Amino acid sequence: MRVLGLMSGTSMDGIDAAIVKIGAGKHAGSVAVDLEAFATTPYPRDMRSSLEALIASDSSAKAPHLVVRDLCALNFAIGEAFAAAALSIAGDKLGSVDLIGSHGQTVYHLPDDDGVSGFVRSTLQVGEPAVIAARTGITCVADFRVADIAAGGQGAPLVSYADFLLLRDATEDRVALNVGGIANLTVLPAGAGLDGIRAFDIGPGNVLIDLAVAHFTGGAKRYDDRGAIAASSAVWPPLLDWLQSHPYFARSSPKTTGRETFGAAYFRKILDAARGFGATGDQTIASLTACAAAQIAKSVPASTDRVIASGGGASNDALMANLRSALAERFPSPPVVSLSDEFGMPADAKEAMAFAMLARETVLGRPGNAPGATGARRPVILGKIVLGDNFSELVKMIYEPAGL
Repeated sequence: MRVLGLMSGTSMDGIDAAIVKIGAGKHAGSVAVDLEAFATTPYPRDMRSSLEALIASDSSAKAPHLVVRDLCALNFAIGEAFAAAALSIAGDKLGSVDLIGSHGQTVYHLPDDDGVSGFVRSTLQVGEPAVIAARTGITCVADFRVADIAAGGQGAPLVSYADFLLLRDATEDRVALNVGGIANLTVLPAGAGLDGIRAFDIGPGNVLIDLAVAHFTGGAKRYDDRGAIAASSAVWPPLLDWLQSHPYFARSSPKTTGRETFGAAYFRKILDAARGFGATGDQTIASLTACAAAQIAKSVPASTDRVIASGGGASNDALMANLRSALAERFPSPPVVSLSDEFGMPADAKEAMAFAMLARETVLGRPGNAPGATGARRPVILGKIVLGDNFSELVKMIYEPAGL
């Protein structure tokens, strides 16, 4: 089956699109995944600005009806953007794509019940899949997280299922690390089954670094390219200590987080703290980078033989150097740090590939969550299926070989 995966993460820097060919692997229960194409389409500046404004808004807004209107409009506008990204990467080979899996864009994530305000655990992704199916003619699976939350889970990390299928090893204890806007990891003990893995969000990966770079460069830059700014400056110890005191880091797993905790509001507190400690802009960026690396290192189990890194943060040389240094300080024999590229999953493409794999599991009627990762009470089939023009052909592909 050829599946097109679409993904935009916490950094909101653009839409990742990956076309993968997925089939049975060499061994029973294994999967073979071949990446055929990958591209990132940046969000238009006004769309990203609208997303940032929406996510920064809350119930105290003076005109909440405008927020609802904007949410309604953005859901369809982002659906159009996702559809355009799919059409662009597929080109004249669109007819060979059997299925689309779209994560959409998370605009709010409440992974725990709030006993104060009465909010119950919930999550919301936008990027209307009906638009994607209409523009491409291809059946689309989307809205993956809600089924896991309905089953008592956190709705994340969902990439852990793909980590299990593709990165586990019979003899090596591994950690699959993704450093996107938020950093998360999947613990893959040697020879473990799906019920033996666990995963959680560590905390901020790139999101606060990106906000700092945009702030201190006056918007001229949106991220620290290869970690050059962080590498050019010293960490400011008082600020680093303050950053690492955030209560989220002390929480036990399963746990997930996002811009609701580590977004614009918290960044304003960081700026106040940095000024109070006398840190420069470059020192603030270096300290945020060191904090992300230190928290990742603290989250890696002592038995780990290998850390397999992916996500935009894997291209931040300063962050990765800090991570290797922190692991060396923590462990007498630190784990090897590899990129997921070495295992057939390019670091930037991994999450889009994962949601392509999850879409396939959904149409095959198989659960796609890992309860040990999300905290769900049971495995569940993820996503909602929006029928495209090719639905009849897709059904034949799935069921005729089985004689159904």
